[in-house]
Amino acid sequence: MRPDPEDLATFVQVVDSGTLTAAALRLGFAKSVVSKRVRGLEAMLGAKLLHRAPRQVTATETGLLLYARARTLLAELDSLTEDVSSRAGALRGAIRVAAPMSFGTRHLGPVIADFARRYTEMEVTLDLDDRYVDLQGGGYDLAVRIGRLEDSALRSRRLGTSHRVLCCSADYAGRAGLPQTLEALQAHDVTSYGNSRAGHIWRFMPREPGAERRVAQHRSLALQGRLSSNSGEALLDAARAGLGLTLMPSFMVGPAIADGSLIPVPLPGWVPVPDTIHVVWPDTRALPLKLRAMVEHLAAAIAEPFAWDAALPDEALPVRLGTV
Repeated sequence: MRPDPEDLATFVQVVDSGTLTAAALRLGFAKSVVSKRVRGLEAMLGAKLLHRAPRQVTATETGLLLYARARTLLAELDSLTEDVSSRAGALRGAIRVAAPMSFGTRHLGPVIADFARRYTEMEVTLDLDDRYVDLQGGGYDLAVRIGRLEDSALRSRRLGTSHRVLCCSADYAGRAGLPQTLEALQAHDVTSYGNSRAGHIWRFMPREPGAERRVAQHRSLALQGRLSSNSGEALLDAARAGLGLTLMPSFMVGPAIADGSLIPVPLPGWVPVPDTIHVVWPDTRALPLKLRAMVEHLAAAIAEPFAWDAALPDEALPVRLGTV
């Protein structure tokens, strides 16, 4: 006898939600229905799947095994259903995308809107949050991430390099002067990113070919600014207001450098260590057509060279291999 896919989906939602009540709310069922389905699944399999406590439920060892396999099977079933349906007509289904707040606000809105315009039977949700999100636990299909990829359970496609730029206002430069060495940064007012434990760590590398790979040559400086924020927009405003040096992604400060409200501050022989922009998704056996379409759309729309890098001087950027 095979488990009912709906019972498996209910069990997966219970594990993801942590309580029967939360799972029932997400599924739109009564709590009693959710409980009955899970107990029926346990009875059919002859195994205890959940540890039940008054305020929380957790999967047993057997439950964790079922959870992992069930998630994969349900994803494959959804993919198969949507792919067959899409091949017979228009692309359809739902996609949930997560992305960083500032990047999403500035650059992803028009891209996602264009996707929705092209595929009229698709439902797209774009969630913007600078905090790290768990794709599977949060129910996301894709995410745009900027930085190092550390989750080996995800697959990815590189979209480009996110350069970081040291900059300040002309007013601040006139009052405090510009640093000429890494050590001189310690004497300056700075603003720091408060949404990460490492937000006050500024990383630099030699400005020479291949330096990004030679991590041993990188330098890290702990600079605690008198203004810290978890909002990139707030840090941009602070830099424009002359509150000090800031180290921010070029997709944020590129336009401000272009209009003159900020000036780049190249350090002789050094450049900030860049990040990488990726689109990532859970490592399933096959990428559904709807997700493949979204990945291709993002890769086409977010492609180098980026317009926001146009105003950056060469001395503020890394030297690429093969150049002199």
